[in-house]
Amino acid sequence: MEKDLEHESTFALMMDALDGELSNVNRLTLESHLQTCPDCQREWLALVAIDTLFRQTPAISPAAGFTQRTLARLPNRKARMWAISTVYGLLLLSGIIPVLLIGLFITRFGQFLTQPALVESVLDSLRNVAQIFGTVLTALLNGVGQFVINQPTVIGWLLVMVGIVFVWGGVYRQLLGQPQNRLVRREN
Repeated sequence: MEKDLEHESTFALMMDALDGELSNVNRLTLESHLQTCPDCQREWLALVAIDTLFRQTPAISPAAGFTQRTLARLPNRKARMWAISTVYGLLLLSGIIPVLLIGLFITRFGQFLTQPALVESVLDSLRNVAQIFGTVLTALLNGVGQFVINQPTVIGWLLVMVGIVFVWGGVYRQLLGQPQNRLVRREN
């Protein structure tokens, strides 16, 4: 454990030395450690070789017209702001228009809505529709109940199929997740 900490601090000293930010005291510490540790010495030589290659490599200039092409691909801010404001305006209108239509309906047909006979007939119609839906729902539930009682094997097979779907869904998710785990292991 202590040796690992020493190697980590030595590696930090190597990075500082390559950047030219190493003090004289730390330089002596690094040199003494490199003389006693062959692994760190090999690491240091490899880092120096890589640093030398980077410093000797000539700077590559961008291709002709690179700046203009890149700037041309950037989104136009004014067009984007115009599109966003248009969408917000349409959303605002879609919220205001129903309120205006309800207000218009109430002002035009308010006198008819206040008549007791109309209100009673609308409520009676709604009661009848609710009663019809209740009857249909009761009949459907009774039919399903009778089916379950008479055909338990069909329900059993349906449950088995649902179980198979869930199991294979889990297997499929596991298979999709495996390549990502392999890539993470290779990087480490």
